[in-house]
Amino acid sequence: MPKISKDGDGKTLYIELSIYPCGSDPAKNLTISCPDLDTQFKTTLSDECLQKFKEKILSFYSQHVL
Repeated sequence: MPKISKDGDGKTLYIELSIYPCGSDPAKNLTISCPDLDTQFKTTLSDECLQKFKEKILSFYSQHVL
């Protein structure tokens, strides 16, 4: 479950991220995933996927903090 600073009264959202190689050359691409059930998703470092990452993080923040 995502953690909010100050026992739920703060503005900082803490979520678990896992980063691991994607494809045969990890110097070219990585996979980013949030394995927690409340924030579960997976994406890569391509421009399109980084936009998806941004949207997911903003969604999690809105859902859990705002």
